[in-house]
Amino acid sequence: MFRLLNRRKWQLLAVVVIVQSLVGLFLVQLTPQYRATALVMLDTRKTKVTNTADVMGGITADLGAVQTEMEVLRSANLLGRVVDKLHLESDPEYGAPPPTPLQDLLSGIRETLGGWLPVENRKPAVDGRRGKAIEQLGRTLLIQPRGRSFVIAASVDSTEPPKAKQIVDAVTDFYIVDQLNAKFDANKRATEWLDERLGELRRNVEAADRAAAEFRKESGLTLGKDSTIMSQSLTELNSQLIQARAQRADRESRLIALQRAQRDPALLGGITEVLSNTLIGSLRAQEAEVGRRVGDLNQRYGENHPRLLQARAELGQIQGRIGAEVAKIIGSVQGDAEAARAKEMQLQAQVDLMQNQAGGQGQNEVALRQLEREAETSRAVYEDFLKRFKELREQQDIQQPDARVLSAAVIPTTPTFPRYVPILAGALVVGVGLGLVVIVLMDRLDGGFRSSDQLEALTGRPTIGMIPRLSRLTLGKLRPARLACEKPTSAYAEALRSVYTAIMLGSLDSPPRVIMVTSALPGEGKSTFVASIASSLAQANRNKKVVLVDCDLRRSSVVNSLGLKDTGGTIDEYLSGTKPLEAVLGRDEASGLYYVPARKNTPNSAEILGSNTMQQFVASLAQAYDLVFLDTAPLMAISDARVVAQLADYTVFLVRWETTPREIVANALKLLRDVRKGIGVALVQVNVRRHSRYGYGDYGDLYSKYRNYYHE
Repeated sequence: MFRLLNRRKWQLLAVVVIVQSLVGLFLVQLTPQYRATALVMLDTRKTKVTNTADVMGGITADLGAVQTEMEVLRSANLLGRVVDKLHLESDPEYGAPPPTPLQDLLSGIRETLGGWLPVENRKPAVDGRRGKAIEQLGRTLLIQPRGRSFVIAASVDSTEPPKAKQIVDAVTDFYIVDQLNAKFDANKRATEWLDERLGELRRNVEAADRAAAEFRKESGLTLGKDSTIMSQSLTELNSQLIQARAQRADRESRLIALQRAQRDPALLGGITEVLSNTLIGSLRAQEAEVGRRVGDLNQRYGENHPRLLQARAELGQIQGRIGAEVAKIIGSVQGDAEAARAKEMQLQAQVDLMQNQAGGQGQNEVALRQLEREAETSRAVYEDFLKRFKELREQQDIQQPDARVLSAAVIPTTPTFPRYVPILAGALVVGVGLGLVVIVLMDRLDGGFRSSDQLEALTGRPTIGMIPRLSRLTLGKLRPARLACEKPTSAYAEALRSVYTAIMLGSLDSPPRVIMVTSALPGEGKSTFVASIASSLAQANRNKKVVLVDCDLRRSSVVNSLGLKDTGGTIDEYLSGTKPLEAVLGRDEASGLYYVPARKNTPNSAEILGSNTMQQFVASLAQAYDLVFLDTAPLMAISDARVVAQLADYTVFLVRWETTPREIVANALKLLRDVRKGIGVALVQVNVRRHSRYGYGDYGDLYSKYRNYYHE
């Protein structure tokens, strides 16, 4: 594939250039479109300027709200306002008929003079033209969300960049203004409704207050801070009664505990009054000290020892004093308990009396409480509505839209359609792909020969050599035959010698002396080839006599290929007996080659070449010369070559590289099927540089890769 690309690179480049040119020509015909884009963000961060929620509310921050706002941006009402502001109904881009030359002239004069002319009074747009402009603007306006964010992109395509920016700015401006107007209208309606409702609530509060006051006056209920005087007094007495009961219970529990401790002195340590009495504490310490001494004396002495008896008497005195002190405490606590019971009974009597007095006013007080609650409820509703009313009045001057322009549109500098770089890049890809297809098809459909393997596979004949094509730079002013003589170490001369070597090695038993050179079609270089190989062999060995006979009686070119002058006679004149051999035989002094020219357009050429005289002439030349080369006409053109082939010992069949069709070569060789002698095939005019790109590895490949081995 790389070799294919290398050898067909110019065809590939031609296809790419053609495709790019066609696409470029198409792009030039298109009117460029410029796109201006503005980004609108739905503001989800609401600024709270009041303590209550916004009465009008705002946009809910979800994808459904984004879709809704996109439809608002596409709405016909908003687009209609844009059309009216920018007068798009008169714009040819939006359906209006193109201006006449006179209108263009007047418009240019008005723009030139500017303020010197009066302002043009535009007539209202016709509904049909306005509707058409709105529809066109709706098709041109592109509204898209940006990912999963709350940002909406509004874009407009136009042939004029400033116009695209103006339209996008107008769309976003009207969208923001519509949001503000909607909020102002909602605020106004809410304010008016609250104003009416506040008047009604104010009247309800006043009526409720009057009803409560009149009932209080009629029932004689005197109010305290939060209720009637009697209710407040009864509440206070109940509180005192509860405290007295708790105090009485506390005193009685303490008295019972002291009485138990009096019967069981071991319990005195847990009584608070005993523990807090300093005298009892001192006596209990003395009791403990005396009790310890009694224990010690009891262990030392007997029961009737005087010291033991004295200690026991002292212990009894201390315990008696403790008991007397406890009795005093019990008496004090008992007095406190009696006082608490008396106070409780007194408060209970007062509460009973107050309840009897309040029983008659209970129904009136319940009714009063109901009226007061109704008045309080009405007042709370009124105050709440009043608060909202004040907040709405304050919000009228600080309304903010639910969206803002995140990025304003700018005048576009590069067109969005057609997108030259992507389209040309795509055209390049298409051109390369199409070029690859073309060169592959060209390579597959190519009917010529490029390698010796191809030639041998189709013809079944051995390939005896490949002759490189000579460029103008290589030849200079020389002819190929002269180049082979003057530069014997060149690749061209070496290729000629390789052909001759192959001929000789293929016939070691009987080396050929008469060699015919032919081809299938005219113009394949057989005369140049035979003149070059004959002259180079003649020059290489001066002792070897080589003669070249021009047997192409229709288009003789041997003399021209050798660059020599005519001898004054031709082969047909010799064969007809009009001139001797010396008159038609010439010699090239530079190379030592002998040659016999022919005359162009000789009549009856096949009969002349097939005559006995011709056979005798060739036989005599084979006797007198070491090598005889016969240059004949193409096989497919006339039958002369088939006749001459019977006279030759070996036939060299030339095939022009990459040019001669394979079918013609096969058919031409079939014409030589009656020839029983050797036939060799050679490729001529091989472009060695291009041939090397195929990588065949034959003669032509070596001529290209190892050119420095030859002397040019």
